[in-house]
Amino acid sequence: MFRLTLNGPDTVVTSSLCATCPHSPAGCCVAPPRYDWSDIARVVLHGGREFLLESIAKGDLVRGEHGLYLLRRKGLAFAGEGAPKLKKCTFHGPTGCTIDENRRPATCNYYVCESVYEDAAKNRDGGSPSKEGSSSNAAVEEARLAHDRIVSQFVTWDAELRDRIRSAYPDGPPFDAAFFEWLAANFSELRASAH
Repeated sequence: MFRLTLNGPDTVVTSSLCATCPHSPAGCCVAPPRYDWSDIARVVLHGGREFLLESIAKGDLVRGEHGLYLLRRKGLAFAGEGAPKLKKCTFHGPTGCTIDENRRPATCNYYVCESVYEDAAKNRDGGSPSKEGSSSNAAVEEARLAHDRIVSQFVTWDAELRDRIRSAYPDGPPFDAAFFEWLAANFSELRASAH
């Protein structure tokens, strides 16, 4: 099943193929993306500030020059006896991601590999691109276009946020609650001006 939910920076593209990834037992989670500045702000706006602070304190998220990096840990790739252990995202469990879509980097929500698009196009059911569960070629094309638009928008937002951070925090951001709230407010302003 192919799912496309268009919702600006909260767009979600998923596929049942991901559970049986043809490329790796842990799929894309073997190389998780970082939380860029806009990702951190998006999570905070969804009520995830404490989640981020707790994850930093536990070492699941590591401070970096461009945001927060997801720690990779060795663990079971999937449920079951004899499952391989491999280094993957700290939030990947035996049945997939263990955190809500609103707590993930946006890339985790809108990126799917070419195999997913090919599988969805091959197994089309004639559904509408705007409805969840659709596997139509139109939905696949809409997902590709949404991906490109979202990537472009996030790149723009992150460049602007990076400049604002350098100006407001010349010695580097403190990665504390006040900074996260400041980041969320600036991201909200940028989102509003993008419409």
